[in-house]
Amino acid sequence: MTSRDGTDGVLVLDSDTQCAMSVIRSLGSKHVPITAGGHSRWSLGMLSRHSDETYVYPDPDSDHMAFVDHLVDHLRRADYVAVIPATDHSSLILSRYKERIERTGTTVAVEDRETFDRAFDKGKLADALASIDVPTPETYSPADMNDVAAIADEIEYPALVKPRCKSHLHDTGYTVTLVGDENYVHSPEELRRTYQRLSREQDHAEGRYPLVQEYVPGTTTTTVALADGGDVLSYFQEERLRTYPVSGGNSALLAAIREPTMLEYTERVLDRLDWTGPVMVEFMRTPDGEFYVIEVNGRYWGSLPFAVESGVDIPWFHYLLLRGFDPSPLIDVGAYRTDVLQRRLLYEDIKWLGEHLASGHPWAVVPFVRSFGTTRHTFVSLDDPVPTAGALLQGVYLAAQSIRQRVPPGENQS
Repeated sequence: MTSRDGTDGVLVLDSDTQCAMSVIRSLGSKHVPITAGGHSRWSLGMLSRHSDETYVYPDPDSDHMAFVDHLVDHLRRADYVAVIPATDHSSLILSRYKERIERTGTTVAVEDRETFDRAFDKGKLADALASIDVPTPETYSPADMNDVAAIADEIEYPALVKPRCKSHLHDTGYTVTLVGDENYVHSPEELRRTYQRLSREQDHAEGRYPLVQEYVPGTTTTTVALADGGDVLSYFQEERLRTYPVSGGNSALLAAIREPTMLEYTERVLDRLDWTGPVMVEFMRTPDGEFYVIEVNGRYWGSLPFAVESGVDIPWFHYLLLRGFDPSPLIDVGAYRTDVLQRRLLYEDIKWLGEHLASGHPWAVVPFVRSFGTTRHTFVSLDDPVPTAGALLQGVYLAAQSIRQRVPPGENQS
């Protein structure tokens, strides 16, 4: 595709997600021609007034090879400067098949497999960060139950048994392994039992057995950035005030912050990884004010709209980088608003409220309702209203599905 002003367009995958919508709105508002891609023709990004074309592809969750074949065929017939993924799954796939996809002449906006894996695989990340001066949780990489037994009586509790990777490709399929309350252990016996169970449940075709990691208490904070060869070009920092699940998960309510120490650690991490592109470095801020690097997500993140609306237009700077331009002269590094909160009402904050109500905490309704008057809402845009309406309809549909699943058969009639 060629835009109205002669610049090249992009294909944005996963256009049903909030971060893809943010990319579409950011670039589309600057007259970059956008093709919104998704495995459903009702993806929200396809409804945006900023998308010029749509592209429906096979669901990569069901058959990622069919998705790759379809994408390569599409790119051979189209003309894009880049294809931009917006989820763990699509980023993983495009990294794995980057060379094949780029033979179409389209730049894949994700790191090569080796570099991507240094962040994606938490075991490799721990090894990489061990050589630089940043605080990280003590991490062990057992190869079998004998290794687990050897450390069970030596480590401090509570501890965490976590997958090396959240996502796994296998044959044509795909699995996701999330961390929940069941991953925390409080004794040597519980560690052995939990590790054995998770080892059976998780896919380890690539030899990626679970890790055992020190538990670090505190508040989740992040530095999100655009980097080029390990150098931070632009950044934004945020703190999670509410998450779903409550034990630790996706952000539901966020505040912008400024933490020079966290930025310094981020710069060391990205330099060590030699990273290029968008990236999120997640920290745990302990009660004594130290920042521990917990993980690195080498892709666009769910709260991307918060950074953009606070003055850090990372998708635009990323696009310029993909076009071969130096965006630095346009970037006022560290200049962003810190006087607003942002809420992911659809659907993390709704889920946060549901989790509290299900746990017998009706008081959660008070801060939930109060946030309507004190925060911005990630997805809501009067300038681009159709996706907002679509998201609301999706929310009603998902809520109805959830209710139906909870009602036993024969009890849903009056």
